[in-house]
Amino acid sequence: MFLLCFPALHFIIFPGVDSWTYALSYLPQKEFSFGQDVIYTYGPFGYLASGSLLPENYQQVAWFKAIIHSLFLGLAAIQFWKIQSVRGRVFWVFSILCAYHSLIALDYLLVLGYLLVLSWSPSLRDRKGLAIAVLLGGWAGFSALVKFTAGVMTFGALLMYWLGHLYQRYRSQPRRQGLQEAIVVLLTATASAMAVAFVGLHGDVGLGLVRLLPSAAIAVLWGWTTQRYLKGNRRWSAFRPSLGWMSSLAVFGLTLLVRVLMTERPSLLRFVLGSLQVSSGYSSAMSVIGPSVELGLAIALVVILLTLFYRCATRQSLGLFLALTFTLWVVLKHGFVRQDAHVFMFFFVTPFLLSLAVQPRPRHPTRRLSGVIMLLMVVVTGVYWQFPGLFGHAKIGWNLSLIPQPKLVLNRVVHFDFSQVFAEVQAANQQTLLPFTLGDDVRTNIDEKTVDVIPWDIALMPANDLNWQPRRTLQSYTAYTEFLDTWTAEGLAEQPPEAILYNFVDLDGRHPFFSEPDTFFHVLSHYQLSSEFPEFVPTESLPNLMLLDPRESPLLWLEVGEVERRSLSWDDTMTLEATEGTLLRASIAIKESFLGKITKTLLRAAPVVMQVTYEDGTDASYRILPTTSENGVILSHLPRSPQEALTFWQGIEDLRLPAAVESITFDTSNRLIYRPQIDVVVKAIAPESGTSPGDS
Repeated sequence: MFLLCFPALHFIIFPGVDSWTYALSYLPQKEFSFGQDVIYTYGPFGYLASGSLLPENYQQVAWFKAIIHSLFLGLAAIQFWKIQSVRGRVFWVFSILCAYHSLIALDYLLVLGYLLVLSWSPSLRDRKGLAIAVLLGGWAGFSALVKFTAGVMTFGALLMYWLGHLYQRYRSQPRRQGLQEAIVVLLTATASAMAVAFVGLHGDVGLGLVRLLPSAAIAVLWGWTTQRYLKGNRRWSAFRPSLGWMSSLAVFGLTLLVRVLMTERPSLLRFVLGSLQVSSGYSSAMSVIGPSVELGLAIALVVILLTLFYRCATRQSLGLFLALTFTLWVVLKHGFVRQDAHVFMFFFVTPFLLSLAVQPRPRHPTRRLSGVIMLLMVVVTGVYWQFPGLFGHAKIGWNLSLIPQPKLVLNRVVHFDFSQVFAEVQAANQQTLLPFTLGDDVRTNIDEKTVDVIPWDIALMPANDLNWQPRRTLQSYTAYTEFLDTWTAEGLAEQPPEAILYNFVDLDGRHPFFSEPDTFFHVLSHYQLSSEFPEFVPTESLPNLMLLDPRESPLLWLEVGEVERRSLSWDDTMTLEATEGTLLRASIAIKESFLGKITKTLLRAAPVVMQVTYEDGTDASYRILPTTSENGVILSHLPRSPQEALTFWQGIEDLRLPAAVESITFDTSNRLIYRPQIDVVVKAIAPESGTSPGDS
């Protein structure tokens, strides 16, 4: 079982959209501050779970994966012996195998192991309760540094568990004392999470620990003073749970919060707020709609599981079932915001949640119902294992397939020879990166420069040994919100790279000008095609790559004529009236309805499409992001091919541009989740030479 489920160590430098795996390993080596310099779905320890293997980190990655795998299977073994029924044990083993599906990332083991420990936790009371709060809070803080979603899932589960404990304490006597104890426990868990995350954000752990000392000193002083002078005083008896050593960790957390707010680098506050921007924008910007039957199946399973949770819950176990419900909701979103291969995560994680829910009470009246649901889970996962094509998915490997091949399982012992693993990865990297090699003349030109890549092919950096200067959101498609887009543009203004490798592609049917409109307009105004390489600078895999150099002076744009304001309904056609020598840039406000906000929060938002009619009579449809479109998208000229994009860059100086747009129309697959009116503000702009920035 240990070898069968051992997680893959072979994380090569992936090309294309998935080249972020290289970024996860590169950024910590260069001391980039997450939250301050970059924001992504992963944190500074993300490379341990999903980073590419590099010479500087491969031993850390290998040991981390081996330790997490061993701990998780150790916890699972303990749970196995705690289960009394044969049926329960069999399903528990099945759920563990599901959790090791090849599409379930290692960070999920942190979450599932956390839930397992949480299910063993007694009531959060007295010193044992505080110790559990410290352990689980620190675990959640570390998980957030690996992947922010994992931190949300773990701390959110702890908060749900605490709410169940709070309800239990509220119903008990004396009520006031119980509520005070519960609040102290929550503050203690929060303090532990905050301390671990705060220290972990520091590249220098020693410096992070030193910065905790003032808060620790205040907490010790509080604990000693109140324990000696106040806790035994009858006049303070009503506040006894909030006094003494038991409350010192809560005081530590409150003082640490002040320290966190005052610390600029690294900034835990910016890390959390920026990561929340990524999480909130993901449900809209990255949504992909799949078969409605598949979504219906998932919702039916959620309803069935919630029914079982409701019937199994007691006052003592309420917290656990609230935690499982919260986790189930996050897993549903994670699986169905992008209804592609991500759905495997939902269908292969839910058996674990079901097993946790039913194991503590084998003789409960819901035993028969739980047996039926277990059988249903086995059938559903079997379908996704053997017949995923029923829902349009490719067949994806699962460790369970290796059981009839014991020799292949035993051969996995090679994973413990870290040097051999790294050598294999290095050889695979060379083969993967070879098609991304630039010509010698291009490499010579940019060899000493800082370089960024738009929109996402970060693999160009290691393939050509370039000095990568990443922008704040790393890849264009991850600028999910107006804030992230604007923040990225500001970062380019503060630290502009000396060259940009630009490729005219985008994700999910978006137009390449639409993903990060503010950032793109900044690049358009401050960069131009390289004078030495005014044509494509192709590689084998990227034949339409362009090289952009900074302009000697940026293009300064002036408004021409009056601003046009229109309020459109869905399917209304808006004719664009661009005069010669001008560019039309529009702020497009597509707002969600009340139902839409609920739908987006619970699951996802429907994609919005802009249908374009060109002046030459051709039509095209491009996905546009309501979360960034108010930052100002270019409308009047939308290249349809890399060659037209090259012509666009060549003609931007005097606005001799291709692909002129005649009219636009907006549509979506579900109009109920958006307001009926779309507000469009169009400005005609033209570059003005010989002006100062203040005139722009």
